[in-house]
Amino acid sequence: MISIDRIYKTLLTFTNSDIRGNVKPTDLRLALYDVVNEIVEEYFYEVNRMLNRENRGLINGGFENIPDRIREKILYFLKEDVVLTYAAPYFNLPTDLRYIDSVFYQEDSEVEFCKHNREFKLLLNYTDSLPTITSPIGLRVGNQIKIAPLTIVDEVTISYLRNPLIPNWTYTIVGGSELFNPSASDFQDIDLHPSEENKVVLMTLKRFGINLKENDLVQVATMKETNEFNQDNAS
Repeated sequence: MISIDRIYKTLLTFTNSDIRGNVKPTDLRLALYDVVNEIVEEYFYEVNRMLNRENRGLINGGFENIPDRIREKILYFLKEDVVLTYAAPYFNLPTDLRYIDSVFYQEDSEVEFCKHNREFKLLLNYTDSLPTITSPIGLRVGNQIKIAPLTIVDEVTISYLRNPLIPNWTYTIVGGSELFNPSASDFQDIDLHPSEENKVVLMTLKRFGINLKENDLVQVATMKETNEFNQDNAS
């Protein structure tokens, strides 16, 4: 996670010195939502590129094929061994699902997914390759999956990449001004790998018409820390 309050204060450092004026909490929420989605889309572009190469038989499956520079950032969203609920004849997928990594029955039998319904039906009727509890097959249907053999109705787990949570800087009004309130029920820090903090700031500032480079950001942050240190020692 990245502190949304720290991001907000950093943004105000730049916008307060600019003719554009202060960034309002509602503007911040919308801008950060767009930025988080844009960054996450970059991750999944790499995931989809890996899947395309895998489907063409160029590489084996697995996250080890994703470039090192973003693998850790993608795995930040990984949820493992989540039990799926059964609602005949389907298993319900998690509501925050973005990408399925693997599905297992009884921890050691991986479900082999079919690409379309025709393939699923053919395998169910082809006696030489009928699915078994040790070699089950699956078909995704919207937000659900069907697994065969149909005797499988429980003990199915999924590992997957989830969608990011929606950032929200929450506040209360005190003396006519917004005061940060992280105790609010809808409060949410920025749901990204901590290494993305500077990128979030730069991309958000750009949405308010302020274009900076990372070196500029580091210099301002250093100056701010120095000023705060001097103020603390002077008091």
